[in-house]
Amino acid sequence: MSEESYNRHLLPALWPLLEAEQSTRGATLEAFALLGDALRSRATDVHLDPEHEAYRIRLRIDGRIIDALRIDAAQGARLVNQFKVLAKLNPVPSLLTAEGSFHWSEEGDEEEIFLRVTAVHCVAGEKLAVRFLAPPQTFDDIVALGIGEEGALGIRRWMDATGSMLLVAGPTGAGKTTTLYTLLGQLQLTDSHVVTLENPVEYSIPGINQIQVDLDHGLDFANGTRSLLRLDPDYVLIGEIRDRESALAALSVTSSGRSLMGTLHSRDAVGVVTSMRQLGLTDGEISANLGLIIAQRLVRRLCQHCREQVPPERSDCEWLEAIGHAPPALTWSARGCPQCDGLGFRGRIGVFEIWQLSPEDHARILRHADESELRRSLLERGVELMLADGLAKAEAGVTSLREVFRMGAILSA
Repeated sequence: MSEESYNRHLLPALWPLLEAEQSTRGATLEAFALLGDALRSRATDVHLDPEHEAYRIRLRIDGRIIDALRIDAAQGARLVNQFKVLAKLNPVPSLLTAEGSFHWSEEGDEEEIFLRVTAVHCVAGEKLAVRFLAPPQTFDDIVALGIGEEGALGIRRWMDATGSMLLVAGPTGAGKTTTLYTLLGQLQLTDSHVVTLENPVEYSIPGINQIQVDLDHGLDFANGTRSLLRLDPDYVLIGEIRDRESALAALSVTSSGRSLMGTLHSRDAVGVVTSMRQLGLTDGEISANLGLIIAQRLVRRLCQHCREQVPPERSDCEWLEAIGHAPPALTWSARGCPQCDGLGFRGRIGVFEIWQLSPEDHARILRHADESELRRSLLERGVELMLADGLAKAEAGVTSLREVFRMGAILSA
């Protein structure tokens, strides 16, 4: 990788310290400078990646890894040791993975930030990952997430009804928790009683009653569900449906006439049915309880200050033609400017598909219809799938075609 491909301007406080003499500084000044730079760059993670004679400092910004700086091995090892000391880890390199955490705040800022540090031994040396652990961003309105008016109307209809299941589906890092917490924020403003059962409770939500699973004291999903139903909730949230136990707990809630919200790992909306089958639920149980599915991905927003319309690249045209779409005459791109730290993107937005199950959908599930049949039925009745939503956002200049291609949506039935 050439020196020009790095983004030293993302680390304005760290870079001068690395060039200065070592003896005049405190033991953790470089680490704190790196954290401050990363925070100002909107990074969620800092990576110190070893090479045989150097270290690469990389930042995850808006979901993408950005190469920020390449430093020599001694400087990299010193930074690794500084972070390990802060996280109360043994600074001596180990062959075992080590995890620790610490709180930190910038000078003059009273609010502390919680950070998790993970160290692992690689062939070239010790790698370190530092994650900023902060509550997910929430929005005042469902539409602000990137959901269209029609999809938002379907969600509001579900929230006004009772007795079925709403699942937010997608892979890790797709923004599911942000969507779920935004919905909880909407319910908090109503006259509804909301209770959550989570393992673990990651973030506190004012106005919501949160219960944490505690296996050591006999509070599992089954017992917890029975307890919370006695609290007379209108809505129940089960943080993540990840196994048969949590899936059965979700069914017990909706079977009692309450509305349930949760997240599930799945490629798209109809893939939720397959995932639930794999957790051991019958077609009858799925059909009787599933009400609404929000499937999503995240794409980076084009910088509104430097975006411009340009002819599409040849590879993008070939990609669109391969899936049966006519390439546009112009598409959107961004050069990079001071407003976006030269990256061309700033922030992220969701790309969604909203599946509100119809009586025909329930009947197909009971007949054990596969994903292709279910997806084809959605297309036939005009439901906008994720790819279509992504292409619409690219056409409007919200994101780029390349970002839409990267999100990995299923292309056809």
